[in-house]
Amino acid sequence: MKSSSRALLAVLLLAGFPVLMLAVAGALIWLEIAAFQRSPVSAGRLAFFVVPVLYVLFSALLTFERTCDDAEGVPVTPAEQPELWAAVRELAKEVGTRPPDEICLVPQANAAVHEETHWAGLRVRRQMFIGAQLFAGTRVCQLRAVLGHELAHYSNRHTRFAGATYRGRQTIGRVVDGLHRSAWLLRPVFSAYAALYFRVSMRVSREQELAADLDSARVAGTTAATTALREAEVLDTAWWLFLNDYATIAWSSGYLPERMAEGYQLLLADGKRAKEFASLRENPPSRPASKYDSHPPTSERIALLEAAPDVPVPPGGERPATDLLRNGMALLDAVLATGFTESAASKKKLDWASLVAIGVRDSNQAEALRILRSRSIDDLLDLLDAGHLEDIADPTAPPEARTRAKRELYRDQVHCRLSIVLHAQLAEAGAAHWELSWSGPAKLVLAEPYATELDPAVGAAVDGDTAALRALLAPTHS
Repeated sequence: MKSSSRALLAVLLLAGFPVLMLAVAGALIWLEIAAFQRSPVSAGRLAFFVVPVLYVLFSALLTFERTCDDAEGVPVTPAEQPELWAAVRELAKEVGTRPPDEICLVPQANAAVHEETHWAGLRVRRQMFIGAQLFAGTRVCQLRAVLGHELAHYSNRHTRFAGATYRGRQTIGRVVDGLHRSAWLLRPVFSAYAALYFRVSMRVSREQELAADLDSARVAGTTAATTALREAEVLDTAWWLFLNDYATIAWSSGYLPERMAEGYQLLLADGKRAKEFASLRENPPSRPASKYDSHPPTSERIALLEAAPDVPVPPGGERPATDLLRNGMALLDAVLATGFTESAASKKKLDWASLVAIGVRDSNQAEALRILRSRSIDDLLDLLDAGHLEDIADPTAPPEARTRAKRELYRDQVHCRLSIVLHAQLAEAGAAHWELSWSGPAKLVLAEPYATELDPAVGAAVDGDTAALRALLAPTHS
């Protein structure tokens, strides 16, 4: 079947989806009326099932995509960000579709164009969502490639009805997902219909993805399009690393970073991390895709772009993407902040160095308290003098491990756990702190003589001689 025929069939199936929903709703109403005529009591019992299902059906029938008003993120108007809007309108014109009615910057490492829909497909308003991470981590040409690709999904330039087909996949997927959560008894009927639609539209959608890639290269340059595909994995991986290891490192202590977007950029630019990210660009991980996923493998998409005639990057494309924003870094900070829970508003803001120092210090202190279990450091040293390593070792270690090389196992555990406790005490005494490193975990910095003498003293203590460690710690005792 030709792509245009498949697209037409997909449009017909899309039009039939609300008809199916109305038919099911009508059948349920008829069933309720029939039950009422036979027995009002039975009808009342049946209504406990029918009424909620009807509510879900009609809600789904009138479902619409999220708007800038209810999405995480910050909507931006043409008056606020004229350069960004001008670029988006230019891209829409070049790919052959209308520009969005709204642009919303969101705390995600991707971009999308959605349409506010009613009656499972009737277009009302078009919104473009652009991830703050894209601005922070790409160049203008790469951002143009990403946005051009998303806008091209709504163009019928390559296949007639392609835009409607793409819109249908979004709408049906969203409706069925809502039904799965709220009306599981209807799942078989609508899942089967959705599967049929996805199967029919699969070829059209995959061809449209490749065509959208070619459009992105045409409007932004071949190099920009290919590097944008490679960069997507890097930005997402870097973001989760940044979020878990840096941005929220002092969350439980009540702090967040002052300049979040700047920190994300510093992580991306770090020399050691850059090597890791370069490897990720060249060898993106392959993940199992759904059988209904319309995206071809990234390697296939890149190969298609590289085989096509080369399109140069337009002048000015090598500028950082933040150049398209006014007061860009402050705006990106505001956008990224919307990705946190409401409790983030109560957090105090710190510079990056202070944030990491406090976050690691408090985390180390909490771990030290778990190790001590109401004991003092002197208590631990007394246990070491008595040779009771097992009373300091990890109590959660597998019992079978203790029967094999038990003494060596205990030595390693006790050395590590005792060091944690000592670092906490030294930090409290002002003789230790942690320094921010974008290349890896925060670095512990010890004052002298602890920097040179602590580790040997701990080793001796684990072996049963605590004299050197006791002498070293004497100045820290209050």
